[in-house]
Amino acid sequence: MESKIVFGKRETISLLLIFVCNQLFLSFPRNMAESVGNAGWILTIYVSILSLILFLIISRLYKNFEGKDILDIGEFLGGEIGRIIVGIIIVIDYVFIVSVVLREYGEDLKIISLIQSPISFVLVFFALGMVIGAYFGLEPLVRLGAISVPVIFLGFLIVMVGSIEFFNSSNIMPVLGTGPSDIFIGGTSRISIFSGISLLFLITPFLRNHENFKKSGIVGIILSALILTVGTLVYSLVLPYPTTTSNFLPIYQLSRLISYGRFFQRIESIFVLVWSMTALIYLSSVLFFSAYIFKKTFKLEYHTPLILPFGILIFTLSLLPQSLMETIFIDDLIIRKYAWTVTFGLPLILLILASIKKRMKEGKLKNEK
Repeated sequence: MESKIVFGKRETISLLLIFVCNQLFLSFPRNMAESVGNAGWILTIYVSILSLILFLIISRLYKNFEGKDILDIGEFLGGEIGRIIVGIIIVIDYVFIVSVVLREYGEDLKIISLIQSPISFVLVFFALGMVIGAYFGLEPLVRLGAISVPVIFLGFLIVMVGSIEFFNSSNIMPVLGTGPSDIFIGGTSRISIFSGISLLFLITPFLRNHENFKKSGIVGIILSALILTVGTLVYSLVLPYPTTTSNFLPIYQLSRLISYGRFFQRIESIFVLVWSMTALIYLSSVLFFSAYIFKKTFKLEYHTPLILPFGILIFTLSLLPQSLMETIFIDDLIIRKYAWTVTFGLPLILLILASIKKRMKEGKLKNEK
């Protein structure tokens, strides 16, 4: 990935939407229902506001380091050791998350259409697509994302609008679900649902300026919040609690309910198309970044030879969970609760320390003059 590659706001926002909203097509609405009952949509709004505030703080600190990604800031702060530590943390985070998501996609496809197939057989197809997509490089993936997002959004919109006839307002009562403390205190760690925002801290050198970085992040978070909130609210309006906690693929279940006459049936086929497009772009992009970050961390010449080994590693790790339930446990109770430490915590700490160091250097230069 050369620094001459430059992305516009549209491409960046599209990739952010895929990174954040892909979870909606997995188990996100059900996870929200398990956390706070009928108030999953309120929890989504709450953590979206928190995430936006944190991003604005990070963006303000980033203004002094325009054009530098998070590894560059680690190097500025701690030299080569700083860069290596930050790079290893991000690589581990990305590889761990994508291996779990890969397993979820495989398990879900098995449930939808390949019931008798072993999970390893199903995962091979996703892994191959992921590796091939990553070999094309970042620019084609970003362009593909920009083209695909409107199609994905249209499919999502069809499912949401088609579900209106099944709405029952009593399903979201009581409005605060399991209680305000679960939402506003216990739910705070759910800012991890925006872990995909960490992408912005890696592609900073390929955005034209800091203003594009800031606007892309703000718009990406707001649009993601809107999509996740609508998806969770519609799911809660259609199905009563605790039924909402029993579906492994909530949006897929909604699509199966929709039927308009003889000629507009089997809407779940639209879901499968949208779901597959999202999976391919997300998995390929994360694999690419894992290889790219590793290359930059250890100052290797090329990232392409790393794609296949990383693909094999991710595939192998995805086979470690013993069942779908164990995979969901890892996703919901580990990733979606603690991923914020890398997404928001790491950049905040690095930027605060780097800003202090920069001011000290500037002050020292002034004194010398």
